[in-house]
Amino acid sequence: MNRVGRHARVAALAVALLVMHAVCRAADPPAAEPIPFPSAVELALQHSGVMGIATINQWRAQTSYHELRASYIPQITIGSGLGYSYGFPLTLEGSAPSVANFTSVQSLFNLSLRQFIKAAKIDWNATSLDVQDKRNAVILDTALTYAQLDQLTNKVAALTEAQTAADKAQFVTEQRLREGVDSKLDLTRSQLVAARVRLRTAEAQGQADVLREHLSKLLGVPAASISVQPGSMPQLPVISQDDDLPARAVQNSPTVKLAQQKVDAAAARALGEHRAILFPTVDIATQYAFLARFNNYDLYYTHYLANNFSGGLNIKIPIFNSIQKARAQEADADTMIARKQAELTSNQVGENALQLQRSLRQLQAARDVAKLEWQVSQGDLEAVMAHAETGSANVREQQNARLDVEDKHAAYFDAEFEFSRAELQLLRLTGELENWAIPSR
Repeated sequence: MNRVGRHARVAALAVALLVMHAVCRAADPPAAEPIPFPSAVELALQHSGVMGIATINQWRAQTSYHELRASYIPQITIGSGLGYSYGFPLTLEGSAPSVANFTSVQSLFNLSLRQFIKAAKIDWNATSLDVQDKRNAVILDTALTYAQLDQLTNKVAALTEAQTAADKAQFVTEQRLREGVDSKLDLTRSQLVAARVRLRTAEAQGQADVLREHLSKLLGVPAASISVQPGSMPQLPVISQDDDLPARAVQNSPTVKLAQQKVDAAAARALGEHRAILFPTVDIATQYAFLARFNNYDLYYTHYLANNFSGGLNIKIPIFNSIQKARAQEADADTMIARKQAELTSNQVGENALQLQRSLRQLQAARDVAKLEWQVSQGDLEAVMAHAETGSANVREQQNARLDVEDKHAAYFDAEFEFSRAELQLLRLTGELENWAIPSR
C-alpha cells in the first residue's frame, strides 16, 4: 500500500472516532447544574453533622452552668411521710412521719461554689471556640473536596484527549506493522502507553466518583446532581515566606484558645476544691410538716401541735477532711495537665504552620516545573506538526507528541492542587479560612 493509501485510512479512522465521540456525547444524560463554591460552603455548614454535635455540646455546657447557678435559687419539695407508728414515733428515712411536708433549701454563702460556677461559665464560653474550630474544619473539607473535584474534572478531560491520541498512535503502529515498517516491539510500546493512560484515567475517574459522593454527603444533595463550577472559588492569597505565620497561627487558632480556656477552667475548679477545705458554707433551709395523732405524737410529746415549721441557717465549718484535701490535690494535677496540654497545642500549631509555610516553596517550584514541562511539550508538538507538513514526521509521531502534551497537562493539574491544598490548610491554621471562603459582602 502506498503512502497516499495509508494516509487515507488514518484519516478515515480519525473521522470515525470523531463521529463515535459525537454520538456518545449526544447519548449522555444532561449535565448537572453546577454548584458555585460559595453555595457549596453554605450548604455544607447548614447540613454538617459535625457542626450539629458542636452546637449540642455548647447547649450542654450552658445547661451545666445554669445547673450550678440554680444552687442560689430555693429548691422546693412537697411530699408526705405518711406511715403507721407503734409506740414512740420513729423517723422514716431521717424524717418524722407526717401527713404532708414541705422543704426548701438554697445556698447563701459558698466560696467554693462560686469557683465551680466560674469554671462552668469558662467551659460554656469555650464551646464557642470549639464551634468555630468545627466550622473551619467543615469549610476546609468542603474547599479541598471541591478543589480536587474541579482538578480531577479537568484532569479526566486531559486524559481523555490523551487516550484518544494513544489509541490513534496504537492504530497507526498496527498498520505500520502490517506493512512491515514497524516491529512487534513498537506495537507493544504503543499498547503500553495506551494502557498507562487508561490506568491513569480509571484512577482519576474513581477518585472523582469518591469525591463527588463525599461532597454529596457534605452538602446533603444527591451525588448525581453535583457538578462544580470552574472559576467560582475565590483567588487564594499570596503567602510570603517572610511573614511570621507561626505566631499568627498561635494567636488566632481556636484550638490554642480552647486549650487555654481549659487551663482557666481547671484552675478555677482547683481553687474551688481548696476553698472547700478552708472556708465555711451557709445555706438557708426551711421545713414544714403536718403531724397526725395516729403517729402517737400526743402521747410522747407534752406540747403536740399538728402544724410545725422550722427555718434558719445551716452553717458548716470545715475542720478536717482528708477526702476533700485529696480531691483538691487531684484538681491541681488536672490543672497542671491542662497547662502542659495547652503548651503542646501551641507548639504543635506553630510547627505545623511553619512546616506548611516552608513547604509552599517546594510545592510552588514543583508546580512551576510541571507547568514548564507542559509548555515544552506543547512546543515539541508544534515542532512535530511543522515537520509533518514537510513530510519528515509521520502520524504516529504526531500522536505521541499530542499524548505527551496531555500527560504533562494532567501532571500540572496534580501539582496545582497540591499547592492549593497546602495554602488552604495554612489559611485554616492562621484563622483566615472563613474570610477567604465567605468574603464579607
